[in-house]
Amino acid sequence: MRSLVLFVVIAIGLIPCANAEAAGGRVALVVGNSSYRHASQLAAPVNDAEDIAAALAGLGFDVDLRKDATIADLRTGLRSFTERAARADIAVFYFAGYSAAAGVGGYLIPVDAQLATPPSFRAETIPLPAAIAGAARARTLGLVILDAMRGDPFPSKPDGRSSGGDLGASAGGTPLRNALVFFPTEPGRIAEDGEGRNSPFVAALLKYLPQADLEINFVFRHVRDDVRETTRQKQTPYMYGQLSKDRIYLNPVKQAAIVPADPAVARRCDDLAAALEDARKGTVDQGGARDDAKDAVAACTDAVKQSPGADRLHYQLGRSLFAARDYAGAMASYKTASELGNARAIYELGWMYDSGTGVEKDAERARFYYEMAAEKKVAPAIVGLGVQQERGIGADSDPAKAYALYQRAADLGDAIAINRMGELAEKGLGIKQNLKQARAFYEKSAAKGATEAMVNLARCNANGTGGRKDIPEARRLLAKAAQAGSADAKRILAHIEDAKPR
Repeated sequence: MRSLVLFVVIAIGLIPCANAEAAGGRVALVVGNSSYRHASQLAAPVNDAEDIAAALAGLGFDVDLRKDATIADLRTGLRSFTERAARADIAVFYFAGYSAAAGVGGYLIPVDAQLATPPSFRAETIPLPAAIAGAARARTLGLVILDAMRGDPFPSKPDGRSSGGDLGASAGGTPLRNALVFFPTEPGRIAEDGEGRNSPFVAALLKYLPQADLEINFVFRHVRDDVRETTRQKQTPYMYGQLSKDRIYLNPVKQAAIVPADPAVARRCDDLAAALEDARKGTVDQGGARDDAKDAVAACTDAVKQSPGADRLHYQLGRSLFAARDYAGAMASYKTASELGNARAIYELGWMYDSGTGVEKDAERARFYYEMAAEKKVAPAIVGLGVQQERGIGADSDPAKAYALYQRAADLGDAIAINRMGELAEKGLGIKQNLKQARAFYEKSAAKGATEAMVNLARCNANGTGGRKDIPEARRLLAKAAQAGSADAKRILAHIEDAKPR
């Protein structure tokens, strides 16, 4: 095995999807260093660089490929790359070889470096932030990939005065926006070398970077899944940072010219899907709801056949299939919609994995989808992250972080989030206990139709929690929640009836 560090920095802009014009200039600097003069030679970097260069050329990039680059080669190449990036829509920098001081403040090591003393780092290496700043000059997308050995064979390490900077600052001190870091494995873990020409991580990148109509979030998702499978779950790539809410396609094919469905067909799909009862409430088997779901499935199937590049129609088909209890079909449609950039479909995938509906329950995968949807300001996804944080799913429980997530969703108008803020305020978890404030949260959430909040508010009225005691109001709230489908409200009302004197 070898240790890899892969930083993917997406800065300033994206390829906004579906009706965007074709991308303009694309430039890339690709460096592979294997034949080091003062350190052990490496087998893979030149191979990896050649393959990455070929993949980028296939995507229309003007590629500058440099193998076994000296410090002079690196400086010249980076200077030219930075100038070209400023005139390009997309700029990619890739480096394979040795690096030092692993991290975004690290250094790219050329083949002629000796690094005999700490001060020599300034003269004999290239700070990684310089490459990041160069790529970030592109108008729409800057991408930096550092694929380097973590084991440093050189005798000296950089001193504190030679700091390379950090992810938040460019060479000129201006913060980089929309920055994302994508690592091949978790901090402190070792990434596998693999048995083929490329490492599992690079092989996955080569597979998915050129894939047509794959939204950038799903490039990362597929890379992650491939690496986990190839390494038998020993290695899990992860992301740090965030992207813009816009959709990104490195290879937009259908996206470049989506053929719209017939307006009447699309409208029928939208109307029938919107009219379905919420399948999660267990109402799909009542009356003619299942027939309604079948009609919606048929209408939306026709619509996606006419317009296979329309993410909204795939999402509506997913909703219809879910209501018809075809969970496998729903997941397939949600995945298609997600890969086309539909934020709500990304959330639905997370919910299915979170609840174990139609798939094996997988909290980690649910969190992955929730995080993507949360970046696109899908409030229920932010609530899902809050629930995982509150309950300690995948990490230690942290009610304060959960409360902050609920606040984010509440600011977007989510009623469930407001109710959960009330529950934490009532218990004094993550925030100072305040029963009056808790009751106010319940009132606000209930007014928005959240049945959980109606039940909580009914309890407050029944017990006089956070305000006056009002038994009739408590009964009214329970009846309203029960009518809206709340199982808790129905159970409480049934218990009250049973407790009445006969």
